[in-house]
Amino acid sequence: MIRATLEELDLGELLKALEAGRKNAVVSFQGRVYGRVHLLSGRILYARTEPGPHLGEYLVRLGHLTLEEVQELVERQGQENPGTPLGALALELGLIGEEELREALTAQVLEALATLLGEKEGEVLAEPLVEGSQVALPQTLDTGWALMEAARRLDEWRRGQVDPDEVLHLAEDPTRHPLSPEAWSVLELLDGVRRARSVALMSGLPEEEVYHLLHEMKSRGLLRPSTLLAEDPLVAVLAESGVVRRLLLYLLEAHRFRVLLAKDLEGLLRLLKERPKGVILQGERALEAARRVRSTPEGRLASLYVVSETPPGLLFRPLRVLHLPKPLRSQEVLRALAPLRKGAS
Repeated sequence: MIRATLEELDLGELLKALEAGRKNAVVSFQGRVYGRVHLLSGRILYARTEPGPHLGEYLVRLGHLTLEEVQELVERQGQENPGTPLGALALELGLIGEEELREALTAQVLEALATLLGEKEGEVLAEPLVEGSQVALPQTLDTGWALMEAARRLDEWRRGQVDPDEVLHLAEDPTRHPLSPEAWSVLELLDGVRRARSVALMSGLPEEEVYHLLHEMKSRGLLRPSTLLAEDPLVAVLAESGVVRRLLLYLLEAHRFRVLLAKDLEGLLRLLKERPKGVILQGERALEAARRVRSTPEGRLASLYVVSETPPGLLFRPLRVLHLPKPLRSQEVLRALAPLRKGAS
């Protein structure tokens, strides 16, 4: 076991050493964010940060799975296949192919590594990967290549990014500029009303990369800020399940809702100062959260939604709570939240 601070041990150098020794290891990072990197024979098997995208979110963003399929996989993963990675389970059930898994896994790993390499303070812990604690995926990533690519992305992100809430529109003919395929895919999503975060979540690319691409195109004069900003409804989310939380973020931001994620009930109550039009609750403390929200001046007029398998019971009735069936389905969620839009009946 190795335990050290970032001042004592560089994370990238540690991962290179584990690669050289062909080690099976779990490297954890605790600082401003929490992160984990799993290595199998020195190659990266899995990596993610919290907060940060779940592999299931990438499979949805890339169009390989639906929101409902990811939630069902997570449920099955917890009940029947503990220790089996979600990607391996999806592959086993024939929901995705190996190439689709590789695409999503690579996107998640590179975003997680770039995030961790950008951290300045925190503690690193390296421990052996216990045999049987992690089912090997059919693909692993070369650690050296992944570190170089993550460092390259981090360097680009640091050169400049747009604000996630900025709204941009095309200002001139894009064919006059040498653009990467990624930049073209981002341009196709710009419509003059979507915010940068919505574009990022719809693109399937890492969010930070999209913000950098938009910054570069804006710097060249290809993009300009929109003079009329869309009044997208503000929605606060408090979800016990990290998967539900990230899937709601993806779905709502991609459909022009502004989303605030609360870490806990007290955090949600602070977010009410922003006067969200809707509040989505999920978890065992949903009833308590609904009561607390309704007890505040800002929460009395907000629409409250509870995510659950069955409709809320009699205890919720005085709180005027609406129901979002679990597993979440895109059209059902968007239909339920449609009245939050200005002028909706």
